[in-house]
Amino acid sequence: MKLEKREVTLNEYDSLRDIFYLEKLLVCAYGQALEKSARKEVKGEILRLMKETGEELCLMAELMTGSAIQNGENT
Repeated sequence: MKLEKREVTLNEYDSLRDIFYLEKLLVCAYGQALEKSARKEVKGEILRLMKETGEELCLMAELMTGSAIQNGENT
């Protein structure tokens, strides 16, 4: 069996989508940590990080929309 080299390329949209989904998972992990935390300071820090990550999620969604339009993809 002959092994072939395949060229795999990531376009901008794929990269942004990967970042979007990883940050989405991060927000879920923060939610689980918030549920289990007892200290007020820890909860405050988790909420701050959730807000920051949520803002980044919104930015990624905007960039993905712009990227999809530029690349002619309908998603």
